[in-house]
Amino acid sequence: SLATAFQEEISFKIIQSISFYNDSWVKSQNSAWLGDLQTHGWDTNSGSFISLHPWSKGNLSKEEIKELEEYFHKFSIGMPNKFHRHASQWQLKYPFEIQITRGCELHPGGPTVAFYRYAYQGSEVMHFQNNSWFPSPKGGTRAQDMCEVFNQPVVVTNRVQRILSDTCPRFLSSILDAGKADLQRQGQSHILPSSIF
Repeated sequence: SLATAFQEEISFKIIQSISFYNDSWVKSQNSAWLGDLQTHGWDTNSGSFISLHPWSKGNLSKEEIKELEEYFHKFSIGMPNKFHRHASQWQLKYPFEIQITRGCELHPGGPTVAFYRYAYQGSEVMHFQNNSWFPSPKGGTRAQDMCEVFNQPVVVTNRVQRILSDTCPRFLSSILDAGKADLQRQGQSHILPSSIF
């Protein structure tokens, strides 16, 4: 398989940037990336991903894609509310930006490492690991307070764990398989580990 042939790591990640201008005006942007190549955009109106390449649809079922889109759609509505509610507790000063990065990385020899991180104004405040949120070393009391709130709804963390540890690696393998020829043709092969050619 592709995964076991790798000599260097490659990642697939979805980046969500949420700009909080004040307590009622928020702008959110989603994009997905294979290494440093953008693979997907996001249509805010329909709440769906836009594939930017023929191969970037991957091989997830329609149901799985629908589930992911629903998750991101609900998340895009619910997450800002959580930040508004806790803004003073977490000492967040408007305007501010939250960046959320989630995805997985294929490492040489095959293991896939999932990641899910929150950054405030560009520096990481917390990350998700083994079904729980942990404060980043430089996050201070803000990071600890955030983790306390985020660790409450266990149902959500179980779903997130499944997306990160199961859906993401399968999707990453499928778009690498599907996109290999196209990336080579475009001279974009620097994105792919040399050993898969």
